[in-house]
Amino acid sequence: MIGFNSKAGWMEFPYLTVSSGLTKTYALAYKLTDNTGEKWTSRCIRFKNKDSKAFYGGARLLYAAFPPLLAAMELEGKGCAFVCALSSSETVADPDRQIPFITSELAAIVGAHSSIAAVSKQAHNKLHNLYKADQRDAELEKAQYACGVLPAQNVFVFDDFVTRGGTLSRVARAIKTSNPEAMVYGVALAKTERVNYCPHPDNGHVPQQWDKIWTDGENEVA
Repeated sequence: MIGFNSKAGWMEFPYLTVSSGLTKTYALAYKLTDNTGEKWTSRCIRFKNKDSKAFYGGARLLYAAFPPLLAAMELEGKGCAFVCALSSSETVADPDRQIPFITSELAAIVGAHSSIAAVSKQAHNKLHNLYKADQRDAELEKAQYACGVLPAQNVFVFDDFVTRGGTLSRVARAIKTSNPEAMVYGVALAKTERVNYCPHPDNGHVPQQWDKIWTDGENEVA
């Protein structure tokens, strides 16, 4: 089991199964693959399925929860660059897709540099149908992530979910190739986990007010 520290309500993972290039990784909650009825897991699944209500809920929560995390890290937005992981079919970020959109909006909220256009890759097959680690790794190698020079040394890579860290690590290594002094942090809506693998993973750590923020976000959609 990979342990986490609590930071401003977030789960702070000092390392993941694959952590090359990553300083630390942050997630709001667990997404439990073998307990899909759990509240936060269900919300994350709907977010992944492009449910409009879940998109608003997740976005509103990230907009509310990330600034306190940045403050707890003793960082200011002006010293940070925000990028995002890309979907399997993307070669550059589609600014209207959920995660790139949220990344750019969040950069504006905290005064950071939105640098989503700096990251590129090759298209590859989807990972969610690949259950073995070596298969996922082989597919991710096809991505060949690349990154341009960024305007800040504190770099945050946003993604919807993190599992082993394979995608975030490849983005981080690309960032550090062109920005060798960069400190790279992963940020995800949730950490994917299995109850049968990770004993007692639950979302009891999630602050109560986050539930209301998500619900209020969903209620914005008619």
